[in-house]
Amino acid sequence: MILDNSLTIDEAAKLAKCSYHTIHRAIKKGDLAAYKPGKTVLILEKDLSAWFESKRVHAVKTGRPRRRIEVHGR
Repeated sequence: MILDNSLTIDEAAKLAKCSYHTIHRAIKKGDLAAYKPGKTVLILEKDLSAWFESKRVHAVKTGRPRRRIEVHGR
């Protein structure tokens, strides 16, 4: 049954360790798929996992440090 792996917004927020508003904003923005079969909004665990994975921050390589410019006094 589809309800076996579905979560409410509150449950999804607790699982993702973020606020209710963050999950709700992601749904309204279209980043996170949600379903409303009745009065309750449901999120599938696989959709939550995919959204969470899309928010991964990758390491950024830094270049060489800038060359130091010396200012000579008067």
